[in-house]
Amino acid sequence: MNNILLPAGNTQLPGVFHPARHTSDKTLIISHGFRGSKDGGGRAIRLAETIAATNVNVLRYDFTPLQNLSCQIAELTAVVAYSRHTIGGQLFLLGRSLGGTTSLAVAAIDPMIRGLILWATPWNLPATFRLALGAHYEQLAAGTPLQLTDEYGDLLLTPEFIQDFAHHNILAYIQQVKQRPLLILQGTADTIVPVSQAQTIYELAAEPKKLILYPDGDHHLAAQSSQVSEDIASWLSSF
Repeated sequence: MNNILLPAGNTQLPGVFHPARHTSDKTLIISHGFRGSKDGGGRAIRLAETIAATNVNVLRYDFTPLQNLSCQIAELTAVVAYSRHTIGGQLFLLGRSLGGTTSLAVAAIDPMIRGLILWATPWNLPATFRLALGAHYEQLAAGTPLQLTDEYGDLLLTPEFIQDFAHHNILAYIQQVKQRPLLILQGTADTIVPVSQAQTIYELAAEPKKLILYPDGDHHLAAQSSQVSEDIASWLSSF
């Protein structure tokens, strides 16, 4: 496990590289969700270690906190470019929640991405953030910045964060990912990204594709983390 800094425009993103147990030409790039981190409360670390043990390199990193989707797409694009230059081989993207939407957008514009894993990933961002932010969403929609402190820490968003949604046609991105494997992971009890969003992505996506639903799984699939790791490892091993 190696700590690294990833160049992304005028900034550097903190990252961690987990080399595969043996030399491998496959690398999985993990993008975290809104208000998440590369560590994922320890779950992302354990996932990375599990995948690296199955002979796939893993790179996990932090987005610049609380930036809009357009900024995240630019940062992941830079991470992909860094990975191609320094690691090489086949690159797979795994994104959780908003990080999944970001990964989907990057795969849509980058035909060299080998495969894509979407974990609790929304395509309807306004509906998702209404569920995530509750009444605070309407504050943003009315043009008022949002600043609050909750169990996740400090949150400061400007109205531009949700205005940026209009710049992205997520359903079109789904249809642009062609001839590359897609794995969709979704909990049936997710209250932030309802299972219907995963089903829509699956229906619109081209083959080859696979949808795994986890009964009673929440947005983080916290109770199913071991099974999720096994499913991801099994899927990656087929290439």
